[in-house]
Amino acid sequence: MLRTLVAGALRSVCRVQPAYALQHTQRACFGHLIAASAPAQRKPNLLPASSLTSTPTLLQAPVPAAVPARSVTKFSLIKGKRKSVKAVLKRFKRLDWGAWIRTHSGRQKKLFKKSAELRRRLRQHVFTNATQSWLLDKMVTSYWRRPKHYIDDPYAPYHKRDEYFATKSKTFKV
Repeated sequence: MLRTLVAGALRSVCRVQPAYALQHTQRACFGHLIAASAPAQRKPNLLPASSLTSTPTLLQAPVPAAVPARSVTKFSLIKGKRKSVKAVLKRFKRLDWGAWIRTHSGRQKKLFKKSAELRRRLRQHVFTNATQSWLLDKMVTSYWRRPKHYIDDPYAPYHKRDEYFATKSKTFKV
């Protein structure tokens, strides 16, 4: 990402010139870098000292923080439809009331080092928080957000959450 940002910045500063002006263009774009690495025999710079210290160089630019990528396909190439992220469908399960659950990370690694209590806790599932659930909902299509009904579903007791008003299932009067 940093490479494309730098390339784009250089492209906007250094417009494409004819071949005979290539050396002049490079000197115009990278002159401050060439002057910094040049020997002391060079001619003195005629610019004021304040402009020399205030011009930022490429080496002094701060490195941007890594931005996590969600890899969501918003428009597919064939039908132009939104696509689900397969990693979300593989790692998470959505309950009918909107929460997502997952297993503990590292639950199968180095079990010989872990106590029996920790191994029991690692077999259990964990809820995602509201922000993560909202993000996961955006990463899948509406098909995966709808309730699914499977035969002998092991998650059947967890699909209902009637103790809270927001997730309470409606009772129909006949």
